[in-house]
Amino acid sequence: MSELQISPLDLKADYRKKWNANEKDFVCLTRNGELVSNSIYRVGGFNADVKADYFMVLKYVEVYYPKSITDRTGSDPKHLEGRWCIIDKNGIEKVEFDSFKTPYPVKNSCIYSIDNKYYNIESGEFYCSSYSKIESTDFLFLDNAYDKDESKRGVIKINKKNGTWELFP
Repeated sequence: MSELQISPLDLKADYRKKWNANEKDFVCLTRNGELVSNSIYRVGGFNADVKADYFMVLKYVEVYYPKSITDRTGSDPKHLEGRWCIIDKNGIEKVEFDSFKTPYPVKNSCIYSIDNKYYNIESGEFYCSSYSKIESTDFLFLDNAYDKDESKRGVIKINKKNGTWELFP
């Protein structure tokens, strides 16, 4: 299988106008020049490493502004909304986030955090909420000192490659 690539995407003028899309740096995912999906993306100000197991881009979807906004501004309710999306090295979208939510993938791992909560990219499994972490090459250590379930309190050691974990009370 050849490598995944980020390729420039030129949206047609009538589509741009219909969906109020003024950005000029849209991209798509391709392999051997063939489209991997019909999704519209933007890199979002940083270089997405498509060779990594997981990478993050802004995905754009067609949405309508709520009436409470458009009634006051008189603007067109249609627009393309940017949502962060974690994609695997095969071009499969694994997790899409709500607008205005910003996840943080843990480098070289199958783990991401959002609002200090840690999850498995593949399974969606919630590990814990933590404000402190330590990383090694192979593991992520999270301090889970304040879990409501006292049996889950302690340090959680998560294998960065496969997401398996163990608790050290």
